[in-house]
Amino acid sequence: MVMADRVVKLNVGGVLYTTSKSTLTSIPQCYLCQLVTGAIRPLRDERGTIFIDRDGHIFRYVLNYLRSKKLTLPQGYKELAMLKEEAEYYDLCQLVFNVEKVLKSRRRNRNKPRNNKGGPNQRAPSNALSRSLGSDMNSLALCDENGSVIFEDDSSDYFYD
Repeated sequence: MVMADRVVKLNVGGVLYTTSKSTLTSIPQCYLCQLVTGAIRPLRDERGTIFIDRDGHIFRYVLNYLRSKKLTLPQGYKELAMLKEEAEYYDLCQLVFNVEKVLKSRRRNRNKPRNNKGGPNQRAPSNALSRSLGSDMNSLALCDENGSVIFEDDSSDYFYD
């Protein structure tokens, strides 16, 4: 019986997840903590699994955040606005803050002029790269053959577009 109390099964928008109660209660007062501690009565599907009527695919990143307390996204992740909305729903303030930080960074870096003279998809020459690094050590945006690559040194995170 003790094992059943530790493992929690969730049906989020039709996508099934299995996690631990300690993961879901790792941030007190958030919606998921309240749900599994009984502060909010959960809705259950036909199998008795806790059902949450939200985006099941985005929930993957919410759950990973609860596990690590870090925002970890795949290269080229484009659904930041949806992730922010889900984080707001689950009342995960720090995750909302982190997503907003990434959104602002992407907007800021998209508006910066590029150092490449051959067009938006051309690699900048190595001498242009060194000049760019010398003039602005806090951030660097550089285009390659796959699109823009954004390095953010101030937060030690790397984002690829």
